[in-house]
Amino acid sequence: MKKFEHLNFEHRKIINNQITTHKAKAVAIANLIGCDPTAISKEIKRNRFISKEAARNIKDPVCSKTLRYPYVCNGCSEKNHCHKRQYRYEARRAQQNANINLVLPRQGINLTSEEFEILDRKIKDGILNKESIYHIVTSNEDINVSIPTVYNYINKGILTTTRSDLPYATTYKKRKKSNKKYEYHENKNIDRSNRTYIDYLSYLQAHPNAFVVQMDFLGSIKTDRKSILTLIMPDLHFVILHIIENKNSQKVVDVFNVIQDRIGIEAFKKVFPAILTDRDPSFSDMSGIECDPSTGEQRTRLFFCDAFKSNQKASVENMNKQLRKYFPKKTSVDHLTDEDMRNVMNFINNLRVPSLSGSTPNEAFIRVYGEEALKNLMK
Repeated sequence: MKKFEHLNFEHRKIINNQITTHKAKAVAIANLIGCDPTAISKEIKRNRFISKEAARNIKDPVCSKTLRYPYVCNGCSEKNHCHKRQYRYEARRAQQNANINLVLPRQGINLTSEEFEILDRKIKDGILNKESIYHIVTSNEDINVSIPTVYNYINKGILTTTRSDLPYATTYKKRKKSNKKYEYHENKNIDRSNRTYIDYLSYLQAHPNAFVVQMDFLGSIKTDRKSILTLIMPDLHFVILHIIENKNSQKVVDVFNVIQDRIGIEAFKKVFPAILTDRDPSFSDMSGIECDPSTGEQRTRLFFCDAFKSNQKASVENMNKQLRKYFPKKTSVDHLTDEDMRNVMNFINNLRVPSLSGSTPNEAFIRVYGEEALKNLMK
């Protein structure tokens, strides 16, 4: 056994058996386990317990045999007739004590009161501002604890912030299953040849370095006139949002035409090499999305997920889930404007992301496409 390795339950069962059945010396037990003999002596003495109190009329209630190794009466042949104080060693009880001793020194907060107040305030303010724990910790030099430690403090109720304050930390109610499947009636006559999910996988094989964009609409209430179009670049965690009134295929094409006008056709082809989306009829004008309206030049490739397979575009589905912090379900979006979209985009794209080595999506976008492209895109 290595010097730094703790005794485990199997080791303690060996100790228990050896001192009870074989009356083994500490050296012999140590050789079996692979540790120092003093470790065996300390282990027994540390975890022994009184199994029988001394009778009141005994002049000397302490047995001299318990003052030296093995410190317990496990293997003593006279223990059934002895009226002195008896000690025992049991492997299971010793393991329980060891577990407690390992935990107790690690409890508590290794912070001064001033440092704790700063941590508590920063975490609370950040969560209220819809920032992630990762972003809060990595963006504040005043916080001197790790991200797992912050989550540990929250789970133990040490901080003012609670688990219910964290997005998605609480358990969701089990959803009702339904055999009814939803399909757009308009989809029946749309030809998506060469644009299926299998075609998309083939495209990725031929273009392994392409940063494909995923597209979807954020669900809205039926009475709303406006809808939020979500575009996300999964590799960069970069999100683009557009508010569309009375959505249809032409309105979606108009969004891409506006983006091309802002960044130019060459930059458009780099930023949007391919787009993966679902079968919403609003995405049915394939040539309108794929081609420059003036010259007919192809500017992107459009691919569609299989029906009822939203997991094929998991990144945009996850982003829509994150967007619910800003646009809650059952809440109208009709009052929102393009300026509101820009504000949310700027906020999300400036949050630090672990998979980007702590960089923000904006920083990643600039690194890949340049600062001018970002500036024009965010006009």
